[in-house]
Amino acid sequence: MRGWLSSRVRFATLSRSHAPRGNAVAVRRAVWQRVISGFRGQFFLVIFCLWANTICATEVQQAEISIRGTQYVLSADIDYQLSDTAKEALQSGVPLFWTVRIKLLQQRDILWAKTLMETSIRYRLQYHALLNMYRVVIVQADSTEQNGDTHNFSTLSGALDAMANLHNLPLLDISAIQPDKQYFVRIKAQFERDALPLPLRPIAYTNTQWYLSSDWTTWPLLPVLNTQGNP
Repeated sequence: MRGWLSSRVRFATLSRSHAPRGNAVAVRRAVWQRVISGFRGQFFLVIFCLWANTICATEVQQAEISIRGTQYVLSADIDYQLSDTAKEALQSGVPLFWTVRIKLLQQRDILWAKTLMETSIRYRLQYHALLNMYRVVIVQADSTEQNGDTHNFSTLSGALDAMANLHNLPLLDISAIQPDKQYFVRIKAQFERDALPLPLRPIAYTNTQWYLSSDWTTWPLLPVLNTQGNP
Protein backbone atom coordinates (compact mmCIF):
# COMPACT_ATOMS: atom_id res chain seq x y z
CA MET A 1 0.00 0.00 0.00
CA ARG A 2 2.75 2.39 0.93
CA GLY A 3 4.61 1.51 -2.29
CA TRP A 4 1.47 2.06 -4.34
CA LEU A 5 0.94 5.49 -2.73
CA SER A 6 4.56 6.39 -3.32
CA SER A 7 4.32 5.48 -6.98
CA ARG A 8 1.11 7.54 -7.35
CA VAL A 9 2.80 10.52 -5.71
CA ARG A 10 5.83 10.20 -7.98
CA PHE A 11 3.59 9.88 -11.03
CA ALA A 12 1.56 12.93 -10.08
CA THR A 13 4.71 14.92 -9.40
CA LEU A 14 6.13 13.88 -12.78
CA SER A 15 2.91 14.78 -14.53
CA ARG A 16 2.76 18.20 -12.91
CA SER A 17 6.42 18.95 -13.68
CA HIS A 18 6.39 17.76 -17.30
CA ALA A 19 3.04 19.02 -18.47
CA PRO A 20 3.79 22.73 -18.01
CA ARG A 21 7.23 22.29 -19.54
CA GLY A 22 5.75 20.74 -22.66
CA ASN A 23 3.17 23.52 -22.87
CA ALA A 24 5.91 26.15 -22.46
CA VAL A 25 7.92 24.61 -25.28
CA ALA A 26 4.86 24.60 -27.51
CA VAL A 27 4.09 28.21 -26.62
CA ARG A 28 7.67 29.32 -27.28
CA ARG A 29 7.65 27.47 -30.57
CA ALA A 30 4.40 29.15 -31.61
CA VAL A 31 5.75 32.57 -30.62
CA TRP A 32 8.93 32.08 -32.64
CA GLN A 33 6.93 30.88 -35.62
CA ARG A 34 4.86 34.05 -35.45
CA VAL A 35 7.98 36.21 -35.14
CA ILE A 36 9.64 34.48 -38.09
CA SER A 37 6.46 34.76 -40.15
CA GLY A 38 6.28 38.45 -39.28
CA PHE A 39 9.87 39.01 -40.36
CA ARG A 40 9.23 37.14 -43.59
CA GLY A 41 6.19 39.27 -44.28
CA GLN A 42 8.07 42.48 -43.61
CA PHE A 43 11.00 41.31 -45.72
CA PHE A 44 8.80 40.54 -48.72
CA LEU A 45 6.94 43.82 -48.19
CA VAL A 46 10.23 45.74 -48.34
CA ILE A 47 11.27 43.80 -51.46
CA PHE A 48 7.91 44.55 -53.08
CA CYS A 49 8.18 48.25 -52.22
CA LEU A 50 11.67 48.43 -53.65
CA TRP A 51 10.54 46.58 -56.76
CA ALA A 52 7.54 48.85 -57.18
CA ASN A 53 9.73 51.88 -56.62
CA THR A 54 12.21 50.67 -59.25
CA ILE A 55 9.42 50.58 -61.80
CA CYS A 56 8.33 54.17 -61.21
CA ALA A 57 11.74 55.66 -60.35
CA THR A 58 13.82 58.05 -62.45
CA GLU A 59 15.24 56.34 -65.53
CA VAL A 60 17.90 57.11 -68.13
CA GLN A 61 15.88 56.19 -71.18
CA GLN A 62 18.23 56.88 -74.05
CA ALA A 63 21.81 57.98 -74.65
CA GLU A 64 23.77 58.72 -77.80
CA ILE A 65 27.51 59.26 -78.16
CA SER A 66 28.59 61.12 -81.26
CA ILE A 67 31.46 63.22 -82.57
CA ARG A 68 31.39 66.99 -82.68
CA GLY A 69 34.53 68.66 -83.93
CA THR A 70 37.42 66.84 -82.28
CA GLN A 71 35.48 65.52 -79.30
CA TYR A 72 33.11 62.78 -78.35
CA VAL A 73 29.89 64.28 -76.98
CA LEU A 74 26.99 62.77 -75.09
CA SER A 75 23.28 63.37 -75.51
CA ALA A 76 20.76 61.65 -73.23
CA ASP A 77 17.13 61.64 -72.16
CA ILE A 78 16.26 61.18 -68.50
CA ASP A 79 12.73 60.51 -67.30
CA TYR A 80 12.27 62.03 -63.83
CA GLN A 81 9.46 60.49 -61.80
CA LEU A 82 8.28 62.19 -58.60
CA SER A 83 6.32 60.31 -55.95
CA ASP A 84 3.22 61.84 -54.37
CA THR A 85 5.23 62.59 -51.23
CA ALA A 86 7.93 64.37 -53.21
CA LYS A 87 5.34 66.40 -55.12
CA GLU A 88 3.66 67.40 -51.86
CA ALA A 89 6.98 68.55 -50.41
CA LEU A 90 7.78 70.44 -53.61
CA GLN A 91 4.42 72.23 -53.52
CA SER A 92 5.21 73.24 -49.92
CA GLY A 93 8.37 75.01 -51.05
CA VAL A 94 10.96 72.30 -50.39
CA PRO A 95 13.69 72.39 -53.09
CA LEU A 96 14.65 69.06 -54.66
CA PHE A 97 18.13 68.32 -55.98
CA TRP A 98 19.47 65.78 -58.45
CA THR A 99 23.03 65.26 -59.62
CA VAL A 100 23.52 63.61 -63.01
CA ARG A 101 26.82 61.74 -62.85
CA ILE A 102 28.68 60.77 -66.01
CA LYS A 103 31.75 58.55 -66.25
CA LEU A 104 33.81 57.50 -69.27
CA LEU A 105 35.70 54.28 -68.63
CA GLN A 106 38.14 52.05 -70.47
CA GLN A 107 37.59 48.32 -70.18
CA ARG A 108 40.62 46.29 -69.05
CA ASP A 109 41.04 42.52 -69.16
CA ILE A 110 42.67 41.97 -65.78
CA LEU A 111 42.10 45.02 -63.59
CA TRP A 112 38.87 46.93 -63.03
CA ALA A 113 37.81 49.52 -65.60
CA LYS A 114 39.90 52.68 -65.76
CA THR A 115 38.07 55.99 -65.33
CA LEU A 116 39.17 58.41 -68.06
CA MET A 117 36.69 61.20 -67.38
CA GLU A 118 34.11 61.98 -64.72
CA THR A 119 31.78 64.95 -64.53
CA SER A 120 28.40 65.91 -63.12
CA ILE A 121 25.51 68.32 -63.59
CA ARG A 122 23.40 69.43 -60.63
CA TYR A 123 19.73 70.37 -60.88
CA ARG A 124 17.72 72.33 -58.34
CA LEU A 125 13.94 72.19 -58.69
CA GLN A 126 11.75 74.47 -56.57
CA TYR A 127 8.18 75.73 -56.62
CA HIS A 128 7.45 79.39 -55.82
CA ALA A 129 3.87 79.71 -54.60
CA LEU A 130 3.69 83.52 -54.77
CA LEU A 131 4.74 83.48 -58.42
CA ASN A 132 2.95 80.19 -59.14
CA MET A 133 5.91 78.89 -61.11
CA TYR A 134 8.61 76.23 -61.02
CA ARG A 135 12.27 77.22 -61.15
CA VAL A 136 15.08 75.01 -62.39
CA VAL A 137 18.71 75.92 -61.73
CA ILE A 138 21.28 73.97 -63.76
CA VAL A 139 24.80 73.94 -62.33
CA GLN A 140 27.75 72.55 -64.29
CA ALA A 141 30.57 70.68 -62.54
CA ASP A 142 32.98 73.63 -62.62
CA SER A 143 30.41 76.22 -61.51
CA THR A 144 28.34 77.22 -58.48
CA GLU A 145 24.60 77.57 -57.97
CA GLN A 146 24.92 81.37 -58.01
CA ASN A 147 26.37 81.12 -61.52
CA GLY A 148 24.00 78.42 -62.74
CA ASP A 149 21.50 78.74 -65.56
CA THR A 150 18.03 79.60 -64.24
CA HIS A 151 14.81 78.74 -66.06
CA ASN A 152 11.19 79.36 -64.99
CA PHE A 153 8.19 77.24 -65.98
CA SER A 154 4.46 77.44 -65.42
CA THR A 155 4.05 73.65 -65.07
CA LEU A 156 5.91 70.86 -63.33
CA SER A 157 6.08 68.82 -66.52
CA GLY A 158 7.79 71.72 -68.29
CA ALA A 159 10.36 71.97 -65.52
CA LEU A 160 11.06 68.23 -65.59
CA ASP A 161 11.40 68.31 -69.38
CA ALA A 162 14.08 70.97 -69.02
CA MET A 163 15.99 68.68 -66.68
CA ALA A 164 15.47 65.66 -68.90
CA ASN A 165 17.74 66.49 -71.83
CA LEU A 166 21.52 66.38 -71.98
CA HIS A 167 22.69 67.80 -75.30
CA ASN A 168 26.20 67.49 -76.72
CA LEU A 169 27.98 67.22 -73.38
CA PRO A 170 31.74 67.02 -74.10
CA LEU A 171 33.35 63.77 -72.99
CA LEU A 172 36.87 63.36 -74.32
CA ASP A 173 39.06 64.28 -77.27
CA ILE A 174 39.12 61.81 -80.13
CA SER A 175 42.90 61.50 -79.92
CA ALA A 176 42.63 60.08 -76.38
CA ILE A 177 40.63 57.06 -77.59
CA GLN A 178 42.51 54.02 -78.90
CA PRO A 179 40.72 52.12 -81.68
CA ASP A 180 41.74 48.69 -80.32
CA LYS A 181 40.35 49.31 -76.82
CA GLN A 182 36.83 49.08 -75.44
CA TYR A 183 35.16 52.09 -73.82
CA PHE A 184 31.79 52.74 -72.22
CA VAL A 185 29.90 55.60 -70.64
CA ARG A 186 27.93 55.25 -67.40
CA ILE A 187 25.12 57.63 -66.43
CA LYS A 188 23.17 57.97 -63.18
CA ALA A 189 20.64 60.57 -62.01
CA GLN A 190 21.11 60.65 -58.25
CA PHE A 191 18.56 62.29 -55.97
CA GLU A 192 20.26 64.16 -53.13
CA ARG A 193 18.45 63.18 -49.95
CA ASP A 194 21.14 64.94 -47.91
CA ALA A 195 20.03 68.23 -49.45
CA LEU A 196 16.54 67.93 -47.98
CA PRO A 197 15.66 69.94 -44.85
CA LEU A 198 17.05 68.26 -41.74
CA PRO A 199 13.68 67.01 -40.36
CA LEU A 200 12.97 65.17 -43.64
CA ARG A 201 16.27 63.34 -43.98
CA PRO A 202 15.64 60.40 -41.61
CA ILE A 203 12.30 59.80 -43.33
CA ALA A 204 13.86 60.06 -46.79
CA TYR A 205 16.30 57.24 -46.01
CA THR A 206 13.57 54.83 -44.88
CA ASN A 207 10.56 55.77 -46.99
CA THR A 208 10.56 54.43 -50.56
CA GLN A 209 8.59 57.54 -51.64
CA TRP A 210 11.94 59.34 -51.48
CA TYR A 211 13.89 56.83 -53.59
CA LEU A 212 14.02 59.09 -56.65
CA SER A 213 17.38 58.11 -58.15
CA SER A 214 17.97 56.12 -61.31
CA ASP A 215 20.20 53.10 -61.63
CA TRP A 216 23.55 53.29 -63.35
CA THR A 217 23.08 52.71 -67.08
CA THR A 218 25.92 51.76 -69.42
CA TRP A 219 26.34 52.77 -73.06
CA PRO A 220 29.20 51.73 -75.35
CA LEU A 221 31.52 54.27 -76.96
CA LEU A 222 32.67 53.08 -80.35
CA PRO A 223 36.14 54.38 -81.39
CA VAL A 224 36.41 55.75 -84.91
CA LEU A 225 39.29 54.96 -87.23
CA ASN A 226 38.87 57.96 -89.51
CA THR A 227 37.59 61.31 -88.27
CA GLN A 228 38.05 63.19 -91.52
CA GLY A 229 35.05 65.24 -92.52
CA ASN A 230 33.38 65.25 -89.12
CA PRO A 231 31.74 68.60 -88.27
